[in-house]
Amino acid sequence: MQNWKSALGNARQGESKYKRLVQAITADIDQGTLSDGQRLPPQRQVSDALGISVQTVTNAYKELERQGRVRCEVGRGSFVSRRTSERVATSMLDHDEQALMDFSNARILHTAEHDRLWRQTCMELAQEAEQPWIHAFRPIAGLEHQREAAVRWLARLGMAVSIEDVLLTNGAAHAIFLALATLAGPDDVVLCEGLTDHGAIGSSQVLGFTLKGLEMDHYGLNPEHFEDMCANEKITALVCTPNLNNPTSALMPDERRREIAEIARRYGVYLIEDDVYGPLLTGQQATRPLSHYAPELSFYCTSMTKSVLTGLRIGYLVMPKRLALRTESILRVNSWMAASLMGEVAARWIDSGEAEELVQLQRQLLANRQALVEQELSEHLIGAHPYSLNSWLRVPDGWEIDGLLRELRRRNVALTLPDPFVPPGMPRPRAVRLCVGAECSEAKMRQGVQIVRDVFGQYPKVHDF
Repeated sequence: MQNWKSALGNARQGESKYKRLVQAITADIDQGTLSDGQRLPPQRQVSDALGISVQTVTNAYKELERQGRVRCEVGRGSFVSRRTSERVATSMLDHDEQALMDFSNARILHTAEHDRLWRQTCMELAQEAEQPWIHAFRPIAGLEHQREAAVRWLARLGMAVSIEDVLLTNGAAHAIFLALATLAGPDDVVLCEGLTDHGAIGSSQVLGFTLKGLEMDHYGLNPEHFEDMCANEKITALVCTPNLNNPTSALMPDERRREIAEIARRYGVYLIEDDVYGPLLTGQQATRPLSHYAPELSFYCTSMTKSVLTGLRIGYLVMPKRLALRTESILRVNSWMAASLMGEVAARWIDSGEAEELVQLQRQLLANRQALVEQELSEHLIGAHPYSLNSWLRVPDGWEIDGLLRELRRRNVALTLPDPFVPPGMPRPRAVRLCVGAECSEAKMRQGVQIVRDVFGQYPKVHDF
């Protein structure tokens, strides 16, 4: 703590002590003096050593937690935590490794049919004399016929909207960021599920708002906790994934969606709905989007990447009418407009019915792989769905999460830690994510899942180096 004491001693008159402490601890984290996962000294100990109040230390730790530099766990203490963007790179592999069965990335299964259709569409586009999707510089919201196709796709998902309500974006993550940028800044509090997509956590660090997680059960976020937070704090927005939450695969029933929408309306809280997995649901399993029940407060975000084609990074953002101009202006500043070529491919596949055919194919492939996982790992399975891209597995007693994943990597299998999905202040669950869209044969998939089963069934080493 010598560096921290020196930093406080060099503070200028009137300068906040807790901010100086935040800067000193941040410097130690960035320089590696404090390593990822290392436990910080108890607040009382820091207070006594530095000659400052416990409240000053508490304020510093809270600010570090808000920034994503520290993870506070009730009853255990405060631990150094790399930023979400850094943790994601190590928890989910961003490059292929030979001989590795990569179950760490949530992606759909790629087939020869995807390749055939893509090549056919590219050839058709290349032969056309008029190619506005290459020359387009405006409109910012997207070409009109592409937005019209988006409206038809959204109707299929239970969202009846007009073209003026829709923006084309570069995927659902881009849409969610635009919605958050429209609503939230450093003075705002945004709620999310207790386990949420890492994009929302990263956005809080970029935009500076405070992100707080809500309790969850098998069906998603707890409405009672949501209402309690709204009643006791000024909440700006709730961002959530009612359909196939990542990583738990929770599917929120219709009754709960109505209840959450009513709470949001009662307290004036905006809703940001991530429905990137919605196209995978069908028939009786498909319920109306949460946004349907409070359209005046809702940003609805979906895309093609998790249902039609991984590289088809085109998203659709439905906005509340009163905020449409503001959101479009942020899109102009952020990326000017979505990639028109991707928008054109998506529009053609929507109109031809080929997008729906690829979704139907994906459902079948996912259901087969989820059945395989259930067959081999049923005793560890705590979250799954036939059309989900991932399964949520309980870590067996005796295993430490990081040690378990290291042992699996030694055996050429990669799963995802829970860390990228845990908002500040929420407990780290004893669970890991297994993604079923790995690019491998069914035989290879079964082999990898059996390795997971075998490791889960063993006692760990006494020493793990």
